Amino acid sequence: MSKAELAKQRYESGYNCAQSVFSVFAEDFGMSLEAALRLSSPFGGGMKMAGPCGALTGALMALGLAHGYSETDEEKRAESDRVTLLFLKRWKVEIGPVDCKTILGYDVTDPVQKEAAIAAGGSGQVCSNCITEGVEILVRLLKELA
Repeated sequence: MSKAELAKQRYESGYNCAQSVFSVFAEDFGMSLEAALRLSSPFGGGMKMAGPCGALTGALMALGLAHGYSETDEEKRAESDRVTLLFLKRWKVEIGPVDCKTILGYDVTDPVQKEAAIAAGGSGQVCSNCITEGVEILVRLLKELA
């Protein structure tokens, strides 16, 4: 099963968008599934405020594990920034907006709009697409950088 398929499966089983994306990469870097799910849990639903897309946030967290920095070395910081901006550029080209509210067309923090999104069936499919496409973008990028 591909990472994109696994992420979609996790989302469909009840994990949020950030958890679904981050968790399929975290184990590659020695993080337990439980730790990955716990760490990424606050980021679903656009950080619970219809802000930055949770699938995007989960992918950026995974990118940080792969190409982040922990020192104050300017070269490492610049390379991490370059890779992050490259990922974001590809997200914007392939998926589009970066915030939950714009992607969904609903404000999921408003109970009425959240119910409307669920009733329309759009939130599940739209989020699922962001999850699978976001994972695929990251997989391709990580292969290129290897």
